[in-house]
Amino acid sequence: MHRMQDIPLRENKWGVGIKNLLFGLAGGWFLCFNILAWAAVYALSIIGIKKAYALVKCAAFCLVPYGKNAYIDFASHKFGNAFWAFTTGWQVAFVSMLFAAFWYATVVGARIGQRFFHLAQYAVAPFGAKFYPIDLLTGGETAVVRLREEHNFEL
Repeated sequence: MHRMQDIPLRENKWGVGIKNLLFGLAGGWFLCFNILAWAAVYALSIIGIKKAYALVKCAAFCLVPYGKNAYIDFASHKFGNAFWAFTTGWQVAFVSMLFAAFWYATVVGARIGQRFFHLAQYAVAPFGAKFYPIDLLTGGETAVVRLREEHNFEL
């Protein structure tokens, strides 16, 4: 008898690209431009340039969120995340939850709404987030061990 091996599920590149395009049209562009506007405000101050760079990465993730996942390490940037959450992060998270509620109310938008809820969590604390391709995360136990060793980060 032939035994089947566990093969990780991987999405093809076309499927991820189509999902990202649909997500961008479904409201991801609005979140992206909202965060880019705040990145421009942070970049105007000299001390905020590093935070502006993190916000540009956040905006890129909000525009094309499929094919990768973000893990938030709040402790690495406590002050930056707290300042962001109390000043503007709650607004971005609220807009993201409004988009999620809209898409959950439609018949076909549950997957898009789920991703908007994920982005709302990320919008509150974007500094110190790490992005990993989903293919790497579905690689099984060895991939998780490799991530922990290479990046010193718990999943």
